Amino acid sequence: MPSTLQRLKDSIPLRNMATTDRQVLLVCIGLAFVFWLILNLSQTYEINKTVNLEYNVSPDRAIAGQPPRTIPIQIRGRGWNLIVESLRGRTLDVLLDVNEEERFLLSGNVLEQAIRRQLSSGDLEVDNMVYESQQILTTPRDGKRVRVVSQVDIGFEAGYAAVGPVVFQPDSITVSGAIDALEDIEVWPTAPLVLDNLKTNLATSVPLERAPEGLTLNYSSVELSVEVEPFIEQQFRIPIELYNAPSVDSSRVFPAFATITVTVPQRDFGQIRRSDFRVEADVSRLQTTDGMNTVPVMLTRVPESIRDVEFTPKAVEYYIYTRPD
Repeated sequence: MPSTLQRLKDSIPLRNMATTDRQVLLVCIGLAFVFWLILNLSQTYEINKTVNLEYNVSPDRAIAGQPPRTIPIQIRGRGWNLIVESLRGRTLDVLLDVNEEERFLLSGNVLEQAIRRQLSSGDLEVDNMVYESQQILTTPRDGKRVRVVSQVDIGFEAGYAAVGPVVFQPDSITVSGAIDALEDIEVWPTAPLVLDNLKTNLATSVPLERAPEGLTLNYSSVELSVEVEPFIEQQFRIPIELYNAPSVDSSRVFPAFATITVTVPQRDFGQIRRSDFRVEADVSRLQTTDGMNTVPVMLTRVPESIRDVEFTPKAVEYYIYTRPD
C-alpha cells in the first residue's frame, strides 16, 4: 500500500503531465510574471531620502555660521528607475560650489537642480522638499594657535611611574576657519586613548580630535612621549619645627619628629636628604580640647622628584615651659 507521502507526490498535477505540456505551462507562468512586473514597475512610486549638503569653498575663505547640512526629500518616478535609486542607499550627497563668493543664495531651485544632477536617472523628480531659500555667508579664513591638551589615560605596572610630565610634540597646533568659529577655541584635545601597564619609556603617535565641518587642523596627530622608571619607597625622620610660636622661655611639641614616607625614582634613590624636607606645626592654629593643646602639622618643603608622600603625625601636642620667678 503506498505511503501518504507517495500519494501526495503522485497527486501533483505537473508530475502527471507530459514533458511538453509542463514546459508550455512554465513558459506561460514566466510570461505572466514578466507582464505583471512590467505593469507594476511602469507605475509611479515615491521613496524617501536624506540629502547631505557639502560646500566647496575657496581655500582662502570659510563658511560662516551654521548652513543647512541635511534636508529630507521624496523622489518620485517609475518603478524601474526607483529600484536603481533605492539600491544607492537612503542618503544622497550633494556638493554645492560656493567658491570665493561672500554671499551665495541657496534657493530652492538651485538646490533642486543640484539634487537632480546626483540622481541615477533624469526621469526622476524631486518632490516634497521642505526648504526655504537662504544666504550662505563666507568669511576670510583665519588661523589660531592653540595648546594641545591630553585625553590620554596612562597606567603603570606596580612599582613603576612617570619621572616627568607627558610631552606632546608639537605641543600646539593651528586651527583654521571662520573668525567667529575660532573665538571660543582655546585648546584642542587629543582623541581619547588608554595606555595600561607601562614599565618602559613610551613614544607613540596620538590622533587629535577631528575638526568639525568648517574647521581644519595643520596636524592630524601629535607625538606623545613619557619617561618611565621603577620607583622605590624611602622613609625619613624629620624634626617638627614650630611656626608662629609666642615669645616664651621654652615651648615644644610631642611627638617631636615626623615620619615621612616617599616614593622616589630609581635614579634619585640615595640622593634625597633629610634637609630636603621641612615639617612645621603652626601654633596660630592651636586648638584646645579636653585640656589638651593640639597643633596641626604641615609638610611645607618636599623635593620635586618624589612622586607620592605620606607623613605622620598630622597633629601634635603643644607645651609651654616657663622659668619659676
